[in-house]
Amino acid sequence: MVFEQGEDHVVVVADGAGGIRGGGDASDAFIAAVTSALTSGGFDITDPTIWNKLLTDVDHELAKTMAGKTTAVIAVVGSGGIVGVSAGDSQAWLVGETGADEFTADQTKKRLGSGRASPVSFFRPGLQGTLIVATDGLFKYATTGKIAETVRGREPGEAAEALRGLVALPSGKYQDDVGIVVLAGRKRFRE
Repeated sequence: MVFEQGEDHVVVVADGAGGIRGGGDASDAFIAAVTSALTSGGFDITDPTIWNKLLTDVDHELAKTMAGKTTAVIAVVGSGGIVGVSAGDSQAWLVGETGADEFTADQTKKRLGSGRASPVSFFRPGLQGTLIVATDGLFKYATTGKIAETVRGREPGEAAEALRGLVALPSGKYQDDVGIVVLAGRKRFRE
């Protein structure tokens, strides 16, 4: 999901834990919390400590109500660079001409709703390349090199479609949920 806030873009990806009751509800609760925060305004969306607190609050609320578990990634792309926060195994990468920078490499795998999530913040000075924010259904089933090769030189919509194709089974189904947002400069596409 992508929210536009003035000149900034707020990219949000959540993936409810499969096989655990309430995963979809947990993802919905996280998205609702982000939506509420963005529409209420009154805070600096480029401050990762605010997003970190939001993820921590959602984690505790979901754990208290036993409403399920979800991964979470928020990446704010603006003139000041890219700031964000994550928990779980969904990821954010910046693919450049020669490599891929995994913003979420230091995150813990504890999901929101566990009561033990430990959100990790990230910052990069600019969008020099293609931003990919996606669920583990992409990153678990495709190599870094193949993902990077797939997005280079493609428009965001074409890149997102090609990334989905990387992890599709011959039947057209997927081994896991696959949610992808691709952002390059002012262009974006979500799958």
